[in-house]
Amino acid sequence: MKSFISWICIIVGLFNCIDGIYGDAPNFISGAGITVLATSQINKQLYELVLSSEQVRGSQTIRILLPEDYTTSGPNRRYPTLYLLHGATDDGRSWTMKGAAQRVIGNSPIISIMPNGDPAGFYTNWVIPGDAAPQNWRTYHMEQLVPWVDLNLRTVAKKTGRAIAGNSMGGYGTIHYAERYTNNFVYAASFSGAVDIMDPSLQKMILDAPTPSGQPFVGPFGYPNASESTNGWIAENTVNHASLFRNISVALYTGAVGSLELLLRNGTYRLRTAIQATTTPLYFDDYGHGQSVGEGCTGEHSWNCWKGTLGDVLPRMLAVLEQQH
Repeated sequence: MKSFISWICIIVGLFNCIDGIYGDAPNFISGAGITVLATSQINKQLYELVLSSEQVRGSQTIRILLPEDYTTSGPNRRYPTLYLLHGATDDGRSWTMKGAAQRVIGNSPIISIMPNGDPAGFYTNWVIPGDAAPQNWRTYHMEQLVPWVDLNLRTVAKKTGRAIAGNSMGGYGTIHYAERYTNNFVYAASFSGAVDIMDPSLQKMILDAPTPSGQPFVGPFGYPNASESTNGWIAENTVNHASLFRNISVALYTGAVGSLELLLRNGTYRLRTAIQATTTPLYFDDYGHGQSVGEGCTGEHSWNCWKGTLGDVLPRMLAVLEQQH
């Protein structure tokens, strides 16, 4: 029967008719505190949406990459989910526009969620949001976006069906979220992550970020000299909280070329030491000048390296993520 309908579709030129009859294309709806403002389909697998939430100011662009067979695999097929977090100065489009995420992931049986985290949101609930309020990125992503995705897509909607990864600022967010929301993910991977925000050189870089007022950028973490009870630098530092990991595998990647990568590399090594003091399974790759990860990586703080690390960690994630057929 299906072959007959396929033949009719071709004859009459209705190229999308089989998907219409047999397919299960997503119909994104609002929920879990998130309002869907706009939806567009970039290609067969890639969607771009504009969302809003009371937890963060303004509209939020998110890209969602579906497996090739998502629309034809049937209503009982459920897929694991990979949350891909971007770095500073980027947004929710960056992993597909700069990081070749569709080429690297597109043939894999996994749904990829690429949210906006703001160019300098730091994946946390800001200590001093000021006029930029609300800036509750952690609440938006972990308490709204995750259930919204499970509401809208055929996901394996539990810890064993979710992984998270990110580069630079997104590497920080990855580890931070995995520590704080221990029931959300079974695998977490940081690529050149800004994981040790207590490092004085990294603190200075963040505080010196441009602001409209010209004042130090204290929004996400507050003032470094604040008392411990109100100091976000201490409370949100991933190295301090490695003992919070529960039933999760962690991968840390770092290069060794350029001043920024070397700065973050030092923090990655400190996080490595902290994790090694726990029972958390850890995969660690200092790829030096980058030859081992390919993609034209030279070991610098660059998308070429993060394409390679994403490709390297993907089969490690898929080996532990749950699929439902």
